[in-house]
Amino acid sequence: MDKRLFSVCCGIASIIIWPWLPSWDWWIPLACLMGISWQKRPATACLLLGIIWSLCYSHWQLQWLHTPMLFQRGQLIAGTVDSVKVQEHNKSSLIVSLKRLNGQALSPTPRVLLSWYSEQAPPKTGEFFQSITQLRLPHSLHNPGSFNSARWLLGQGISARGSLTGTLSHQVRAESLRTQMVAHIKEETASLSAQPWLLALSVGERTGLSTQDWAMLRGLGISHLFAISGLHIGLVAGLGLLVGRLTGNPWVAAMLAASLALAYAWLAGFSVPTQRALLMLLLWLGVYCWGRFWSGRRILLLTMTLLLVMRPWLALDQGFWLSVLAVAALLVTTHWLGGRKIWRLQFGMTLLLLPLVMLIFGGVSGVSLPINLVLIPLFSLLFIPLLLVAALFMLPAPAFASAIFNILDALFMPMIKALHWLNDTLSPWVWLSTYAQGVGFFILLLPLLLLPKARWLMVLPVCVVLLQWGAQPHWQVRVLDVGQGLSVLVTQGQRGLLFDTGNRFNSGFNMADGVILPLLRRLGIQQLDHLVISHNDQDHSGNRDYLARTLPIEQRWGAWPDGQQCRAGQQARWGALSLKVLWPKTITGHSNNDSCVIHISDGVLSLLLTGDIEAKAEQALLASRTFTQAPASLSAQLLVSPHHGSKSSSSKAFIEAVSPKWVVHTAGFNNRWGFPAPEVVTRFREQGAQQLITGELGMVHWVAKGEEWHLVQTKRAGAWYNSLNTWLNGAKPLE
Repeated sequence: MDKRLFSVCCGIASIIIWPWLPSWDWWIPLACLMGISWQKRPATACLLLGIIWSLCYSHWQLQWLHTPMLFQRGQLIAGTVDSVKVQEHNKSSLIVSLKRLNGQALSPTPRVLLSWYSEQAPPKTGEFFQSITQLRLPHSLHNPGSFNSARWLLGQGISARGSLTGTLSHQVRAESLRTQMVAHIKEETASLSAQPWLLALSVGERTGLSTQDWAMLRGLGISHLFAISGLHIGLVAGLGLLVGRLTGNPWVAAMLAASLALAYAWLAGFSVPTQRALLMLLLWLGVYCWGRFWSGRRILLLTMTLLLVMRPWLALDQGFWLSVLAVAALLVTTHWLGGRKIWRLQFGMTLLLLPLVMLIFGGVSGVSLPINLVLIPLFSLLFIPLLLVAALFMLPAPAFASAIFNILDALFMPMIKALHWLNDTLSPWVWLSTYAQGVGFFILLLPLLLLPKARWLMVLPVCVVLLQWGAQPHWQVRVLDVGQGLSVLVTQGQRGLLFDTGNRFNSGFNMADGVILPLLRRLGIQQLDHLVISHNDQDHSGNRDYLARTLPIEQRWGAWPDGQQCRAGQQARWGALSLKVLWPKTITGHSNNDSCVIHISDGVLSLLLTGDIEAKAEQALLASRTFTQAPASLSAQLLVSPHHGSKSSSSKAFIEAVSPKWVVHTAGFNNRWGFPAPEVVTRFREQGAQQLITGELGMVHWVAKGEEWHLVQTKRAGAWYNSLNTWLNGAKPLE
């Protein structure tokens, strides 16, 4: 049974790595193969069954996207709010189950993520509304180390995005008991400094935690303590079993454990992590009351199978695998390594989960083990029980609940301050490059040599290490996918030059944390030799000051208050490369035409970075003495097009002077300006240049090979969920 359950899970989970989404009729030959193999190879048949179900489920959920003109114009939608996340005063995120689209009923009911921009309060959870919105496909920036929002959205069952500024009609719904309970808890804790932490632990609302708080939780490796999941549900159920056993009746103990776990999961809003933990707990309690013995492995496999059958896209959610493998690590530690004491359990789980933590988060915490050894018992025996008692007495005895919340505040705040001090003092979080992760995998998997049947797995980390030790090109160029903006990274080994930094938004999201820093960490680049800011536009300079505070920077060129301003004729030697500033001739302001234009060359291959210069600056550049005396000074095999491919730039004379073989347009996916402009694309095509768009291809990566630039990828890399537009339209070659 275990082997068949495992095979079904593998079949469903294979959706993670499908390079494309096959057409729905693929299920017919797969079903024939399943029928042929059912008798002699049942595990193979179960694997095929899982693949068939993932395929059919995906087409079933995505069929509504074929609605004509769905993404070309505004749509009249009607739906019910599943959840609301308040982010700012006038901005919230709503997950909505769509009931009707332009008056037509939808089945199955798709889920969409809608951003609310209005001074009015958004609809509440459970309320029905109608509105008009422009829908968009799930799409994410595509860079190594960047967060894959398209995968995350599908993992939450969300197949489209949009925005709202109001509703056409709105059916107000009476507040549920849980909503009233949450409101009471917020009211009672409003004056307490620890309110954000108490809300995170009691009702699963973590919006009050600051960026510094999240950095501390990650640095100390204790984020899991403030995300209601298996640990918390297990603690609550354990308390119920402990009290119930005093009656001597196992049924009473099981019922009390299940009731407390259900109550806690209800208070937390039945989030996906609590659903997983609750299902596993109820299965275990059912087997316990039934008087049978099932191994923890079987219960885990059955839980995984049930969850993945109900929602195959759950396999795309990294949190799902983190919690599943945490339980698996606990089972291994308990049964194989003889872990019974808490320090052995924690040590075994920390060690076994290290490869996954390195893979998902790109680093490790040096103090996770000792901190968890202290905090887990503290949460188990003190904080969680007190919170449950406070919530239980919130309605019948609010004064008593308020007193408990005050006690928790007095206990919490000194602990939180101490944790912040510890994180700031030790800086325990260590970011790992791809090479360091490969070495780490190799070391962590060395114990597999003791298991004869698993020794072949050692091939994987060895291959990673050998690939990293391979010969590296002497310089590389990466034009990053930063949406509608610009950022280019030029590297020589572990030395880097960054040209522009992308945008920074009022919501707090920025391209430094989202794209640039994760890539630098993966490459093992700890400082920048040069950071060049072409001009002061936000989509070019938005993260200038933040990066200056975060990274050591040796040379600052361009639009810096305290840097070296770009001026035509300026030259420098950077390793094996020469850097030449071709424009501006004089510093007259901060307009597009003042952008710093840099020519980078090794004597054979060259790159031209142009910022946002327009036709006027192009003409002046062509008329300058530098160009008239040495026309070849402007030529480059690789060009980042001026102003993202705007029709106001890339004049015919400029294109002929540069004569590029490759051109990259740094234009966001489906941007509202229509970049790159059709006439610009035509002019480059007539010149014979090959053109790429970051919004479609993702990060564009070249390596220098002899006398040619080698393009690392020719299409958008990754699995099918990175190219939903290709699946939907079939005509676009890249995205």
